[in-house]
Amino acid sequence: MFRVKRLFKIPDISFGRLPTPSQISSYIKQCIDASQYDFHETESFEVTGIITDDPLNRGSVTGTFINDPSQPAVILRPVQTAVLTVPVVGEHVIASEYNGQHFYTAILNRKGNVTENSMPGISGTYDPKTTYSADGTFKTKPVRPIQISEGCTLFEGRMGQSIHFDRNKKNNSPNIKLRANDRDTSEMKSENIDTDDSSIYLTTNGLEFKQTTFNGKEIKGANVLIKSDDIFITGRNNIFLEADEVFINAKKVGTIKMGDPRAPMVPTVRGDVLLQFQSDILTFMSDILGALSGSPANIAKAALKLPPKLLRLVDVVTKQTFLNKQVVTANPDFTLPKPPKIPKIPEVPKVKIPPSIKDIQNNT
Repeated sequence: MFRVKRLFKIPDISFGRLPTPSQISSYIKQCIDASQYDFHETESFEVTGIITDDPLNRGSVTGTFINDPSQPAVILRPVQTAVLTVPVVGEHVIASEYNGQHFYTAILNRKGNVTENSMPGISGTYDPKTTYSADGTFKTKPVRPIQISEGCTLFEGRMGQSIHFDRNKKNNSPNIKLRANDRDTSEMKSENIDTDDSSIYLTTNGLEFKQTTFNGKEIKGANVLIKSDDIFITGRNNIFLEADEVFINAKKVGTIKMGDPRAPMVPTVRGDVLLQFQSDILTFMSDILGALSGSPANIAKAALKLPPKLLRLVDVVTKQTFLNKQVVTANPDFTLPKPPKIPKIPEVPKVKIPPSIKDIQNNT
């Protein structure tokens, strides 16, 4: 099945004018031995089953050799352990043999399809009930092939995920694009951080000329760009954010929350309104003291200025304009209740079950 071919080299044997039979026999044997194989011959192999639940044979496949289906059934193990590209049923892999063990190295690109390249039945009888996976969960779907360029390295998943070691064609700087997208067609396109479902870009000298902006801002230099519907970042101990400027923006009221998420949220205070409120109080009190210490004519004149200032103070309190309801924080006076102790579940007493009538009849 698999052979090792050695490079042919004519044996260096000195003969006399009349070589003996033993010398001729030795020469022939060395020529035959030199013509044997020294490289591994590979063969295409149609996959009919994939082993996924056996730790020792994880990713191994069963199937039939395409060139010679009469060969004995074997299990092909993946040639690598750290990087696995698991086939689906009907795909063809490259089989080889090393030290008596059979391996597969790659999936043959039969159809140029990102999702699957399955062509079942090539090695024998085709079963129309054949599914891509044993449990029937793997389904073919249109997946957009990523537009490539010279020199790039692309790791492309079957479902619309990819890791692209790309380059900025304008300045030949390196970029890395990680993306997962389930809204695709079979049309070949480049990644798009604005329309793909989830993306993480790492740039060194801006984005390529086809897409130079992110959220309306031109991207230059080294950046890490993240975009998705929801982004969760959890630190078991600490999260550090440090920069010359930190921007936290929210478009809806009450959507910037700080503190323990289990506590009730209360609005924060607007510093500018509170400062103006304190200034108005001091001015109001000063006007009252000035009015009370003057002549009756001055008192009446000063009293006319008090109602507008009093109304402005009342307006700040009644409308709560001193509160920032867009940025809320956990109520510091709220104490989380301690969880109740769960009682220990008693063990079920062991009871000897009497034998059934059927067991008694079998033992008699």
